[in-house]
Amino acid sequence: MEIIIKRNYLMSSLQKIQYILEKTSALQYSHNILIKAENNTASITAFDIDCSARATLPIIMKEAGIICVNGKKIFEIIRSLDDDNIILEKKEDDNLITIRDNKSFFHILSAKWEDFPVIDFNPPEDFFTIKAEELKNLIERTVFSVARISDPRYNLEGIYVEVDSTNDNKDITQLTFVSTDGHRVSVAKTDKVDGHINLGESRIFSRKSLMEIKNVFSDEETLQISFTGNDVYVTGETFIMILRMLNGNFPDYRKMIPASFSHDIKLDRDHFLQILKRMNILAHDKYKGIIMRFSENKVTININNPEMGNAQEDMIVSFSGEPFTVSFNIRYLLDFLQVSSAKDINLYISSGMQPCIFKESGNDNNINGIMPMKR
Repeated sequence: MEIIIKRNYLMSSLQKIQYILEKTSALQYSHNILIKAENNTASITAFDIDCSARATLPIIMKEAGIICVNGKKIFEIIRSLDDDNIILEKKEDDNLITIRDNKSFFHILSAKWEDFPVIDFNPPEDFFTIKAEELKNLIERTVFSVARISDPRYNLEGIYVEVDSTNDNKDITQLTFVSTDGHRVSVAKTDKVDGHINLGESRIFSRKSLMEIKNVFSDEETLQISFTGNDVYVTGETFIMILRMLNGNFPDYRKMIPASFSHDIKLDRDHFLQILKRMNILAHDKYKGIIMRFSENKVTININNPEMGNAQEDMIVSFSGEPFTVSFNIRYLLDFLQVSSAKDINLYISSGMQPCIFKESGNDNNINGIMPMKR
């Protein structure tokens, strides 16, 4: 094989591939990538247990061929070079790969490409399309509520995908992402999605898979999403990923969102966020609860850490009625507020230990339910 390739194209593709390479797996070839050159196009393939990916990019091809090489090492080499064009070369009877530009060259050992897994990157015919920016927004609005520990009853270590369709043809009207750790639930919906699909057996994205999607696709890309069995295909302009969905059941999140509340209180998001950031200075794993006392036209927010100190601040709100007090994990509030860009937040709350809802004013597509803390 001998090809000439633009360094910036190769760098971009190899950088995306780094997110896929399994750094801790004992599986053979999970550290390597496969580079195949044909018809003036190069494809770069990587895989691990839960994710496979392929990047395609234009080249000047002098001789077609296939090489298998350590993905991290070739990335570090290409990153160290500074010419516009890079030459990759491997002679048929040699196990060394040559990487060179006008001033430098490297010889690195190749692996046996015939042993690299065969991966089918042809997605199912049924798919829906979504802007990468919108998909990333769904991820950002829910990923913080993914559970960090397993639950024997449910699989909470990922984000549940729900699709609303209009008929038997599975024409999509809305896409919903849901996550919960048992103490809070985050729901994010799209306004409209084009396409139709048949969902596979599993509908739970792993946290790792979703973060890889965020890292490798640009906001401007339009992505095609399709499901088959336990896999989901995410196809962009020059990059395709096959993600393994998580097995297990997901709880009925609707049961975690009360139908009625005794109070609907509007909060200035930025003001509320700044107060919480100040309070968070004193927060600790053992003392992470903030107390909110609502009284006539104000809420008094305080935190008490016996090992460090306490803080209190008032905030003007539109509230009337009997005063009441509620306590929340400050981290849960910060997670939601920091991904929101709304001017105002609505807090829907009832007395006692019923779940409370935080929602952006005028936006029904993003809901965050949080259980109050016992005081």
